[in-house]
Amino acid sequence: MIIPGILEKDYEEIVKKIDLVDKEAELVQIDVLDGTLVEGETFSDIDKINAINTHSKLEIHFLVKDPCKYMGKKLSNVTRVVSQIEIPNVDGFVTKATGQGYEVGLSLGLDTPLTAVIPYVGKVDFVQFMTILSGGQGRDFHAEVLDNIKKFKKLYPKMRVQVDGAVNNTNLADVIKAGADDVIIGSGIFGVQKAKRKMNKIAFLGGASWKPGDEVFTGAYDVAKLLAKEGYEIVNGGGPGVMKAATIGAHDGGGKALAVTYHPNKPKKNYEGTDPDNKFDEEIYTLDYFDRTKVMLQNSDAHIVFNGSTGTISEFGMTWASSRIHEGNHKPIILYGSFWNEIITALKKNMYLRPGEDQFLKICTTPEEVLEYLRKLG
Repeated sequence: MIIPGILEKDYEEIVKKIDLVDKEAELVQIDVLDGTLVEGETFSDIDKINAINTHSKLEIHFLVKDPCKYMGKKLSNVTRVVSQIEIPNVDGFVTKATGQGYEVGLSLGLDTPLTAVIPYVGKVDFVQFMTILSGGQGRDFHAEVLDNIKKFKKLYPKMRVQVDGAVNNTNLADVIKAGADDVIIGSGIFGVQKAKRKMNKIAFLGGASWKPGDEVFTGAYDVAKLLAKEGYEIVNGGGPGVMKAATIGAHDGGGKALAVTYHPNKPKKNYEGTDPDNKFDEEIYTLDYFDRTKVMLQNSDAHIVFNGSTGTISEFGMTWASSRIHEGNHKPIILYGSFWNEIITALKKNMYLRPGEDQFLKICTTPEEVLEYLRKLG
């Protein structure tokens, strides 16, 4: 069964979407998030769902730490409820949901082992497998989950299996072949409910020490030139190295360069300042070094990070943290050069990266690859 999935903050939007599929869908799933288990918040006034006039039956997917607090009374138009198995009190949820007369399901997040659900197989009506990082629509499909579904179906062939997350016409057949009985489709039915952004200003972040003829300098120049030819405006810090290369490339590509600068009252031994040979077209003055980075990131639509030193590490950290905080309205981050693969692998191995944090990053190794990626973004 194909089940339309709804993830919305606004009650009226939920009603509109249900109305769109009312005569076609046997069952519609509504996601409930409150920020306690996964990032994001949606409509959560569960009692109002009873007022929705629909021929379709409803399923509630609780992506919250304490689903029981939302289950005050049985809702007449809701037949199924499902909770993430990662909550603290799984048994309490199963007992309450069963007692209220619902069909009950448990959902496994991307990183949850299959063994976590085995003790509940005889206590629930279905098991759901998430194939995206929970908390949003329009995210990447994780095909490796299909192997877990196959293993589970081999162990429990009569157990009903749901799959939720980024299923579309390119992977639906594989999902069904793996053993899915029900498939939740959200953005594939309703579309991703956010406008495609227009990429216009592209920030160039990278080392100030690179000279003409250096591989990194040449790479920044080539990328800026190609993007300028395609109508993009280049943004940089007004200094030497990658910044100067970006401005020269912008001009040679027939475009313009905006510089976000900081002019200290006294020279700083380890701060490069502006470069008289970086002949940018416009300038924004900022208060200090860190303000310069913040304003540069704010005044651009995407950020390209080249090889550099401690300043580049700082800029990379700021844009990455900002993208995570503002997920959904974040700015794309392009890491230029194959060396980034080793760095990201080392970060994953030796530091605490949350699941999905690397989804904000795109490694590119040629100017053409950068352009192609930006075109896809809009």
